Amino acid sequence: MAAPAFAQGALDDLINAPRRGTWDDQFDAQVSRTAVTTVSNTPILSPQSVPNIQTAIAQYQQIVSAGGWPEVQAQPGRLRLGVVDPSVQALRQRLMIVGDLRREAGISSSFDSYVDGAVKRFQARHGLPADGVLGEYTIKALNVSADVRLQQLKTNLIRLQTFPVELGRRHVMVNIPATYI
Repeated sequence: MAAPAFAQGALDDLINAPRRGTWDDQFDAQVSRTAVTTVSNTPILSPQSVPNIQTAIAQYQQIVSAGGWPEVQAQPGRLRLGVVDPSVQALRQRLMIVGDLRREAGISSSFDSYVDGAVKRFQARHGLPADGVLGEYTIKALNVSADVRLQQLKTNLIRLQTFPVELGRRHVMVNIPATYI
């Protein structure tokens, strides 16, 4: 009987630890394990590229007309799973606007598994290591304005539309963002 009592005591110590964060705020451990739904962050030229960018442009035009998204004010490396901080509210809003975080997750100061999964999705979509931690580059990517993102999409649409439809039998494709030839 000593082993179960010891195990329960260790669990109680973990639950009552002062630095553990607030896990009772919409916590769901399964979300962060299955959160990265981006199949690939490797940009690929395909027949669907132009329609996909046109769809994204329409979405970002709506975001810009609604006022964009809030800037995330956070120290690099500070926000991670389990942390409770007021800046998580702006992060949640930012992630909800672009669809990385479902609105049902709510607005709170808790960096729970829902936010962790959404940050990982955002990181994967932007070619960043999907670790769920808001490092320097993730914060910089989050804080690029909606208007700038919209202009980037429009520029890429023009590039794709001027690209030849048929490349011929022999060609070399260099994908600089993905560092792939």
